[in-house]
Amino acid sequence: MKITGRLPAAAAAAALVATLGLTQARADTAADFYRGKTVTLVVASSLGASLGLYGQLVVDQIGKYIPGNPTVIIQPRPGGGGTVGVAHVFNVAPKDGTVFCLILAPSVVMPLFRDVKFDASKFRWVGSITQRPVVVSVLDNAPARTLADARKTEVILGSSGKGSETYLAPALMNEMLGTKLKIVTGYQGGADINIAMERGEVHGRMQYWGGWTSVKADWLRDGKLFHFLQYGPKIADLPNVPSFRDLVKTDEERQIVDLLEVSPNIGMAFFMAPGVPDDRYNAMRKAFEDLMKDAAFKESVVSKGLEFGPIAADELARITERAYRTPKPIIERMRDIFGFPG
Repeated sequence: MKITGRLPAAAAAAALVATLGLTQARADTAADFYRGKTVTLVVASSLGASLGLYGQLVVDQIGKYIPGNPTVIIQPRPGGGGTVGVAHVFNVAPKDGTVFCLILAPSVVMPLFRDVKFDASKFRWVGSITQRPVVVSVLDNAPARTLADARKTEVILGSSGKGSETYLAPALMNEMLGTKLKIVTGYQGGADINIAMERGEVHGRMQYWGGWTSVKADWLRDGKLFHFLQYGPKIADLPNVPSFRDLVKTDEERQIVDLLEVSPNIGMAFFMAPGVPDDRYNAMRKAFEDLMKDAAFKESVVSKGLEFGPIAADELARITERAYRTPKPIIERMRDIFGFPG
């Protein structure tokens, strides 16, 4: 008898039916759990800036894709540059599948530098709506409007704290590019920093490009913003704004910028905590994937001036794994720059 290594047609069909049946059984189990429940999206920031906009759009529409169609609500947990909300979901919130989290992306690398109560390498990634290219910008009342000027004149930038990219990026600029950026911490989130800019308390901030195009499009339209540099994915609208990576000179500095760029490359990302049952995690992940394919959802995003370009959960895991393989000397150099204890 000739052996081909293939299952007979009947056996293959039976195997397919069994697999589909198991998949359906798992979906039915998740539906039974979620039916009548309330699912909470924890946003690791205040809701007044672009993170809140993205979060609310997901909350408004993802419930129809979760088996059992639960009610979905939003809960802001700002603080610590996004680490407070993430630590809450990782350690305190229920692990039954009723909680997921929209991160401030810099929190992914914080365990490499600080004693924070979570490990991003153990996140159960759900997916990301988009990458988030970054600019460091000032209003037109700033004493410096270019990177060259900022090397000569002190400029005040607002920040939500040392764990936030609003602190990390200007700290690295001061160290590697010779800028004179004074970083004022303590703001609750991006919306508060924007208000501080309007009041003249600070001159500018690190900001995701989509934050300007969605929340402060009038500042862009009226030419009120000036950009020192950009990093992460290149911004097509800013061809003449220099890239941070192109400005540094050594391999070590490029590795530092690579780690900084983990945040914009992960972007507007969602995770569930380790310990969530597989059937419920898989149901949420599929619900997110289905939402990303929904033309009405995409339109609701882009109509608000927000970026859209979904990233799969597996790719987020790969980005995180690469970050966690960063050589220890690079981590130590960055810890020194940021002023984090060893």
